Amino acid sequence: MKRLLPLIIPVLLIVAVSIYLKRSRPVESEGVYSGYAEGELVYVSSPIGGELQKLPVARGDQVEKGTLIFLLEREEEKAERAEAEENLQESLTRREKAQLDFNRAKSLREKRVTSPEDFDSAQMTLLSVQHATAARGQALEQANWRFNQKERMAPASGLVYDTYHRPGEWVSPGSPVLSLLPPEYIKARFFVPESDLGKFTAGAPVEIRMDGLPDPLPGKVSFVSPNAEYTLPIIYSRENRNKLVFLVEASLAPEDAAKLHPGSPIEVHVKTLPNEPGTTGN
Repeated sequence: MKRLLPLIIPVLLIVAVSIYLKRSRPVESEGVYSGYAEGELVYVSSPIGGELQKLPVARGDQVEKGTLIFLLEREEEKAERAEAEENLQESLTRREKAQLDFNRAKSLREKRVTSPEDFDSAQMTLLSVQHATAARGQALEQANWRFNQKERMAPASGLVYDTYHRPGEWVSPGSPVLSLLPPEYIKARFFVPESDLGKFTAGAPVEIRMDGLPDPLPGKVSFVSPNAEYTLPIIYSRENRNKLVFLVEASLAPEDAAKLHPGSPIEVHVKTLPNEPGTTGN
């Protein structure tokens, strides 16, 4: 047996090298490209700060668009809105009376039983009250806006990816309380060698495969990067250009994108590359 070892070892090395070379061949030439799933998060915040009062959702929950996702304490805004409503109601009452006085003065002027000064006074009073009413109406709109900004609804259906505050904590203006991952914001990112770059155009169909999925997911190329992701620290030449790779992104239907897990490795299959010699692509 010892005498056979010097003969067996070189044979095993040759086999191992052959297997390695076979597996390490660029799969891009076969229309298969490596990449990963990526999701673009939606960070939900309020432009007005305050104490976090309610957080009815948790990390990992699925929420529907329009669902309450957090509420900040808003007693001050509530009081401001009540005061603005009261001020507006007062102005509306004054405007109604001023309108009646103006109509009466106008009627008397037409009958020539009132002085021009009385008519002008009634008209100026009406204009003043109208301006005041408009200003208080805007103040109420602003108070309502501030009040509503502290109650946030889900802007889209999707996964609660993470939460960043707990009830009772102070939330600064513009600071995200949580992040959502809508399925339509999940995409496939993969890398294409320079030699295949010209074969990819927006809308080209692809198939996305991920471990654990029984069937491939259909997708379409949505973006082709104009810049190389990895460049060599040497001058480009005909011999090394094929080592450059470019980022390509593919979008999926929301119901298919929801099956991908951001960060997971994927394979993108292209059965027939567009403009490939000997084939016709759409």
